[in-house]
Amino acid sequence: MKSAFEEIDSMIPCDKIPWTALAKKHKVVRSTLSRKYRHETRSREEKAIAQQKLTPQQEDELVKYIEELTARRLPPTREMIANFALSIATEPVSES
Repeated sequence: MKSAFEEIDSMIPCDKIPWTALAKKHKVVRSTLSRKYRHETRSREEKAIAQQKLTPQQEDELVKYIEELTARRLPPTREMIANFALSIATEPVSES
């Protein structure tokens, strides 16, 4: 796929892109090639990251909060964790 993208990038901008010929040459599905080149599809990893309610930084804050409570011998309840997650998240979070 990467070599196909490089070939497309090397073409003259006014040329029409021969998607079918490029797909056959690089042994990829034509529709997948064109969608990925136009950034219409994402990898599973990118999709998973986009669906997360908390950013990695927010997750770290949540873990620190839990560790602080545990260090003070105050085991956090689900409700306490959910309330803190709601306070730092940009979107509503579920119990899980």
